[in-house]
Amino acid sequence: MKNISRKTCIALASVIFIPALYAQEQLAISDADIARMGIIFAPVAQVSENSGARFPATVINSPDSVGSVSTRYSGRISDWQRSAGESVKAGDILLEIQSQEIVAMQNEWMASATELTSAEFELTKDRQLFEQGVIAQQRFKRTEAQHRQAAFAEQAARVQLNHAGFDAAKLQALRSSGAHLGVYYVTAPVDAVLTQRLGAVGEFVDSNAPIASLNSGDSRWVSIHVPARIAENALVGQQLTLVGTGESLTLRQKDFTVDSSNQSVELFAAFNGPSDAVTGQVVSVILPPSGAGILVPDRAVVHTGNDTTVYVQTPGGVEARNLMLRSIGGDYLAETGVSAGERVVIQGTSVLKGIQLGLGGGE
Repeated sequence: MKNISRKTCIALASVIFIPALYAQEQLAISDADIARMGIIFAPVAQVSENSGARFPATVINSPDSVGSVSTRYSGRISDWQRSAGESVKAGDILLEIQSQEIVAMQNEWMASATELTSAEFELTKDRQLFEQGVIAQQRFKRTEAQHRQAAFAEQAARVQLNHAGFDAAKLQALRSSGAHLGVYYVTAPVDAVLTQRLGAVGEFVDSNAPIASLNSGDSRWVSIHVPARIAENALVGQQLTLVGTGESLTLRQKDFTVDSSNQSVELFAAFNGPSDAVTGQVVSVILPPSGAGILVPDRAVVHTGNDTTVYVQTPGGVEARNLMLRSIGGDYLAETGVSAGERVVIQGTSVLKGIQLGLGGGE
């Protein structure tokens, strides 16, 4: 400050700090004095998709593609055949349950299968006899009707066991050797990822109880916890960017409940396209401001009470502008009061504030 010219000191001495005029106050400083005081300027620009605060986020399965699988009969879990996080195909067995309720269904099917075998034998025999003219058409029609009835009963019982995880091989083993008697299987209804197992081996479960959660979609979302003051301005439909890859996401859901432990709000965003991100991965997401404006670096802002001041370069020196700024993480958004391309002070703001307050000295 000792090297500032006498002419500049005279000009600065006339500056009186009046709060009402603080919004736009001219500081006449020469280029030489600006360089001598170490003041550095940087241009400001419109906010972009890469502007804004960065927050850690956790990749999650899309809530739109998550569903649950339920038990068909009550019983005790005897074995889990798939682990959480594992991909499964439609029809794959997830777990095995021992159940007395399934025994009745199995016995019903085996009895109906035996009746069908007998009815098929009678139908074949009576067809031959009818073709040879040995029996009347009325008797053959009656045999045909009995066969249709037996086939319908067997099919109805078999479908119930199909729903209980019994394919053709298991049905054959059940009928021939009694294998799988008193046991049924919960299977995956679609190709999916097993995201949660809701019971442990040995645990008793009721019928129609949720037993597993599946994610049947390839799409991924992220969960982001942000300060409540920033979440307040976040809008559903807003675009976000993944740091590093540049992948875009869309804000889909916003939790309006504030976590009292850290004053944060949870946001949910979906990837706009295919992504290599995997469930559980921690990534960094840029949350840009919800509106248009000028991005003002944090280093350019001087706080005085409730006022936020930015020093803008002018042909005759510097202009102090009291702006309405909105925090967007580490930096600020100015909707009015400054234009793209204008240069603001990012180093030396404390010197300029001192000059404003009349603390600047002479030689």
